[in-house]
Amino acid sequence: MSAVPARRMTREESKALTRERLIAAARTTFARHGFHRASLEEIAAEAGYSTGAIYANFDGKEDLFLAVLDQHVADRLRSTERAVAGASTPGARARAGADDWMRFLREDPDWYPLFIEFWSYALRDPKLRREAAARFKVFPRASARLYEENAHALGVELPEGLAEAAGTLSVALADGLALMKVIDPDAVSDELFGDALEALVTFGLQAGERDG
Repeated sequence: MSAVPARRMTREESKALTRERLIAAARTTFARHGFHRASLEEIAAEAGYSTGAIYANFDGKEDLFLAVLDQHVADRLRSTERAVAGASTPGARARAGADDWMRFLREDPDWYPLFIEFWSYALRDPKLRREAAARFKVFPRASARLYEENAHALGVELPEGLAEAAGTLSVALADGLALMKVIDPDAVSDELFGDALEALVTFGLQAGERDG
């Protein structure tokens, strides 16, 4: 029996694969050298392409990093969703999400310093600042939805704005602890974030029950 010839990719499929490989190579190269020191030539070589492939898919280094950031945001949201899905109580869900974040910091220690480097750079460029801010807003919104889902499951009506405030506080706490931990890993225990979020969820739900 003759072998069935492999289907040739369409132009759109080939371009999507090239883009995917470039983003993966950029993630690796940026993490290895930092945003400023990483070169487009090295990123292209890591992916097995010329720099022309980068300019055919991205406007430049900043645009490529934003694509890396988009992938990172999507990966983190999926990881958190998987972590909290197996927990049975609001407190356990909060702890599961927090533990997932601390696990990420342990297993991918190069990412957060890279994030801080780009964050500092983006602050000084109005357009890039808007682009970065739009992506960072995803995390407090996702966290707020978790608080709302917890309250709904318990039949608790939260005071107006409490879920959004709690979501913002959760992300601010995650970033603050990450800053401390990446510069001094022993300064923050892996359990501290989970303890804090569990207490925050409990307080928020109790506030909703009192006001309900």
